[in-house]
Amino acid sequence: MQTKKYSLLLLKKQERDTVKKQCKMCGKVTIFTDTTIRRHNANGKNIYQFAIYKCPKNHSWNKKLDIYKSFTNHVDPQTLVPSEFKAIEDGEKLSLSAGIESYEISITGAEGNFRLDRTLADHIEGWSRTEIAQKIKSGTILLNNCLTKPSQKLAVHDRISITIKK
Repeated sequence: MQTKKYSLLLLKKQERDTVKKQCKMCGKVTIFTDTTIRRHNANGKNIYQFAIYKCPKNHSWNKKLDIYKSFTNHVDPQTLVPSEFKAIEDGEKLSLSAGIESYEISITGAEGNFRLDRTLADHIEGWSRTEIAQKIKSGTILLNNCLTKPSQKLAVHDRISITIKK
């Protein structure tokens, strides 16, 4: 059985967001605009990610976005993704050929929330989201070698296995 292996880096497109809230420096309610700059702070075994917002008078406010677990040992990023995985470029779609019986996609990074069915629909040519959801429910598509639901969120180091039935 021939398996083709790919790696996928998921990055959410950043758009400027605005929030109406009290500015402690101005002393009034004002509109804060997202600068799309991100800040990370480490505290023990957690890494905190913040979005930096600014008011019209350039006062800043940090919005907490996420909390990640840090590695206990130093890790070489090259060891996380095996070299036999071919990277899927941004905007590229996979064409599943008839000669290949199975595919494996390794998630190398995920910044933001990404659903399994939506991500596969965006990256596999000729398959609709409904078809992908049916394949996930039937076990043709597995996440980390387990049955899951189509709305399952993807994370770093997840492995998607696709088996083509003949």
